[in-house]
Amino acid sequence: MLKNVGWNAAVPPNGFLNRPRSSGSNDNPEGLSTSTADIEIETTPEHMNLVSGDPACASWSRRYDDPDVSLLREHLRNNNGIRGLELVSPDEPERAAQLLHRDGFVVVRDALDPKLLQRMQAAADKAVTQLMESDPDCSAGGGAGGLPHRYSFGGGSASRHMLHVQEWCDLIDLPTTTPVLKAIFGSAEYVVGGAGGDIALPGAIEYQGLHSDNMWPEMPDPLGAVTMRDVPVPVLTINFPMIDLTFENGPIRQIPGTQRSRSPIPDLANEPDWMKLSTVCPAPAGSAIFRDIRAWHGGTPNLSREVRAMPNVEYYAPWFRSEGIMRCMPYEQWEKLSSHAQRISRYVVCEKGEQVIGAGHMDPRRKKREAFKQKQLEALGEKQAREYLARL
Repeated sequence: MLKNVGWNAAVPPNGFLNRPRSSGSNDNPEGLSTSTADIEIETTPEHMNLVSGDPACASWSRRYDDPDVSLLREHLRNNNGIRGLELVSPDEPERAAQLLHRDGFVVVRDALDPKLLQRMQAAADKAVTQLMESDPDCSAGGGAGGLPHRYSFGGGSASRHMLHVQEWCDLIDLPTTTPVLKAIFGSAEYVVGGAGGDIALPGAIEYQGLHSDNMWPEMPDPLGAVTMRDVPVPVLTINFPMIDLTFENGPIRQIPGTQRSRSPIPDLANEPDWMKLSTVCPAPAGSAIFRDIRAWHGGTPNLSREVRAMPNVEYYAPWFRSEGIMRCMPYEQWEKLSSHAQRISRYVVCEKGEQVIGAGHMDPRRKKREAFKQKQLEALGEKQAREYLARL
């Protein structure tokens, strides 16, 4: 993985000094329809409610040996990680499904064989390098809440996803993950919704607010009896850590059992310490972290000298669809897939010979991504561009 990046002391905590204040809760029932923030922050649409940043480190400096950073690192060394975290073998799909339904997440070890892990590490490094070329001091940030020194693979791609990259496509149908997916969904008829993942660079000193990655507005039940919290898992993400997750390199935190909770999600100022320490570590590189995206989760500080990257693939339940699904896989990539992967990728594949608008262009800044896409659409011509967008 990449070396000697991050820890840019000139970038202040939280990046923007005038981030808007939190509303007091991280709940976000509007999902993809969330309105934009008062100030421009590079975040994904459904995470505009997280742009207030982390108040705990507002007076710190972004240095490896900053006294407050060192104190936090020692605190994490002694306390970080979910006690008794169970790592499941790939040949235990039913046990994996049981834990997923109980906790909202499960870790399956040895999901990637050494060769695929090595290829994925190289592909992730290439994408991170492209993002950093446009943002050398890592100040623009991105992903949920738009914090500095953090990026989103999908959010940073002008196509919104990474399925134009062969390595991401190779993650779709693995002998170690497909049986688990079938056990969780109770069917083989789930579909691929996209692929991306997130990155925490060294020097990401902020906690990212707890949140749910809701890809929907709240269910419009006229009786008010059923919400999206009352149904089986609608969207499942598999994250693949590219390095061993440790107490200090930004392991994801998951709050067990919250996928069905109707309680308000606390913001960082009110989040209890045990939740900040409820992280998925230790977990080895090449594991697969299956996550019901409704479960409360969030990024944690990367106080190490390693880039923590976790590519992912998103799967939708057989009964669920969302405007978040879009055509983002070239037909030429789709042709190389297994028959099962081809079937479950049918909603994301483009027509033969069709260009994936935005594919290959990485930039953490939305305006630059949109400008790149606009040039490509103009090159198609008005009629073809209109047809492309209507089918997206």
